[in-house]
Amino acid sequence: MKKFKHSGTLGDIIYALPIMKHFGGGEFYLHLNQVDWLTKHYYGGDPNPFHRGRMTQTDLEFMQPFFLAQEYITKFAALDVARDEITHNLDRFRTAFVGHPGNYVDIYADTFGIRTAEEKTALRNTSWLTVPNTVQIPDKTIVINRTARWLPNTLSPMWAQWQEQGLEAESVFVGLPEEYTAFKQATGWDISYHPTSNLLELAQVIAGAEQFVGNQSVALSLAIGLGVVWACEVRDDLPMERNECYFPDHPNGDYF
Repeated sequence: MKKFKHSGTLGDIIYALPIMKHFGGGEFYLHLNQVDWLTKHYYGGDPNPFHRGRMTQTDLEFMQPFFLAQEYITKFAALDVARDEITHNLDRFRTAFVGHPGNYVDIYADTFGIRTAEEKTALRNTSWLTVPNTVQIPDKTIVINRTARWLPNTLSPMWAQWQEQGLEAESVFVGLPEEYTAFKQATGWDISYHPTSNLLELAQVIAGAEQFVGNQSVALSLAIGLGVVWACEVRDDLPMERNECYFPDHPNGDYF
């Protein structure tokens, strides 16, 4: 039985799952309470405020129903360092991450010896996530999430253009209540809100949409992994290819 381990953060883990699926799946162990140490060890600084102190038991419980819904994950549990013998340490990607252009899926491929362009394209462009049931919000075909982290310096004019086209009536916002409030204040959209209590519920709503729109976030990684059509509002403090969500040839993706 293959045993995989990761220390977080959540988006990093979602983008690690294609490589886990590629190797046939197995048991997944979350190494709790390591994010602060990892940031200092690999990047030489303090963790981002959005990540400080994360990957706790509470995070594991938030994630667990979704991870167990993946057919290639037979177990999802906290790592016991003294007991669990890991065969695939997914945290190895962090060494290659520094200065690496492009998306995380390619970084995991490089880390675990996948070199051919055909294999790497298949890993990043083939959906790797599923949910047992999708949730379709009545009359809402577009799901939106916009987080406080990795916002562009300037609000994209596309939000105003879509508002003029009446897309806010077809859209629903998912994410944290404070993200919902901030989105309405930033864009002027009058949009409904659908709360979710765990990662599986969030994924089910995204899977039930015709399109996902947002910035770099775990919600975006879910949309990409689920094969939902998506549009990403990119950071403007980096070249496009340095955005972690940069999938240049993805058949379902667009950037604004």
